[in-house]
Amino acid sequence: METKRIAIAEQQTLLREGIRKIIDLEPDLKVCATADNEEDLREAVLTLRPAAVIVDTSLHGDGGIDLTSWIKERRPETKVILFANDIEEDDLLQSIAAGANGFLLKDIQWDDLLMQIRLVLKGQMFLPERLAAKLSNKLFRILTGERYGTRHVQSLLERFRLTEKEYEISLLMAKGLNNRQIAEALMYSDGTVRNYVSSVYEKIGVRDRAKAVIFLRDSGFQGREETSADRASHERATIL
Repeated sequence: METKRIAIAEQQTLLREGIRKIIDLEPDLKVCATADNEEDLREAVLTLRPAAVIVDTSLHGDGGIDLTSWIKERRPETKVILFANDIEEDDLLQSIAAGANGFLLKDIQWDDLLMQIRLVLKGQMFLPERLAAKLSNKLFRILTGERYGTRHVQSLLERFRLTEKEYEISLLMAKGLNNRQIAEALMYSDGTVRNYVSSVYEKIGVRDRAKAVIFLRDSGFQGREETSADRASHERATIL
């Protein structure tokens, strides 16, 4: 059986040593280095060539994005697993673009930790459910902005005083999805969707689903393509 070598970079001594002891109990895994700072981790990556590194995102102010890029540029075969209490949507997307192979949250159970490390070592991207929901929401907003035009989206947000999440709900309501379908599409709980739907009703001034769907469609929530004039105006504003 081939033993995979793992490097751990974690600022908290108890957590770092706890992970090391758990991994070293496994016959197919072995911790080859531990570090509490990014300089020591960089040295371990260059000299020991670990199969995977577990990187505490608090090692660097950018949440580990630059460190991920550095590792993947010099050791592309090394799997990078970011370890965090939580990760914001933008940082999550940038981390994936930088080459991160997996994400672990610090409230993880030990058995799940080992399982998820092995999945990443096999070449699978692992994303905890909470982070998967964030990524889904971020991509949803990006895609709807491209499809409907950023100026059009912004005008609807301002006109009805909607939050971004209420806007997401409104788009799917306008398409005819019910609460359960919306919950599945956005990875929300049914209760969360009901709360957002109620808030949308209040902001657009209706009391039932049928009227809400008609109102949203008439108001442009089914979207339109951004015109060439809109795009030119948006590009000029971006440049300025």
